[in-house]
Amino acid sequence: MKKGFEVSYTIGYFEVDGDLFLTPSSLAVYLQDAAILHSDSIGYTIDYFNNEKKGWVIINWHIDIIRMPQKGETIRVCTWSDECKRMQAERSFVVYDENEIPVAKAMSKWIFMDLERRRPVKINEDMAERYSSLNVKAIENENYKMIEKDENDIISQRVFTVTRRDTDSNGHTNNTKYIEWAIDDVPDDIYYNYKVSDIRVVYRKECYKNSCVKGKCYLVNLDDDKKCVVSTFTDNNNDKEVFAEISTIWEKC
Repeated sequence: MKKGFEVSYTIGYFEVDGDLFLTPSSLAVYLQDAAILHSDSIGYTIDYFNNEKKGWVIINWHIDIIRMPQKGETIRVCTWSDECKRMQAERSFVVYDENEIPVAKAMSKWIFMDLERRRPVKINEDMAERYSSLNVKAIENENYKMIEKDENDIISQRVFTVTRRDTDSNGHTNNTKYIEWAIDDVPDDIYYNYKVSDIRVVYRKECYKNSCVKGKCYLVNLDDDKKCVVSTFTDNNNDKEVFAEISTIWEKC
């Protein structure tokens, strides 16, 4: 019987916020790192992908946070893929604390890309066989549905330039950076008085070093004790060129 992949991390000082809780973007980094290590373990390393000029590009995240761990805690990330389908694959994650209690669950959807042509390509049979681990999902019936917003909900807007540190070996902005940008947009009143419990991301178009990005932030009131902050990142010269959209749900502390 096939199994998933597991790796443990001890949370360090530079991965936490002012209250010593793991930041959402650092959590996403751990999940991404576990996925890379799983790929390494079955023979599909970063060197292999670089030589083949191919790679995995994420198109959706849904991270359900039960309890955000703190500095000094050791967490165990379990990850696995279910069946690969043509050019796509889904990957599940469950994060456990030192007492073997789940603190987060996540689902992600990935496209296999030709990085020179910037086009999706079919996953070969060997790769599909090696990646496919378990036929269960960390979040059942996941559809990656985003929370709807209205233009009247906008609360802030900014323009910034993508820098070298935002990019990765695929040549584009790393997926975790969009989460970091979105958390920066969260109003202080929400950031300091609520805790993030849900993160959803849809990636629509790549952006690169020196891309000029327009970020818009929207506030959707779900109820008195729950807020949703939606951030969209578009080409500054063309609002129809959407790079990514992120929604985060915050619950009263």
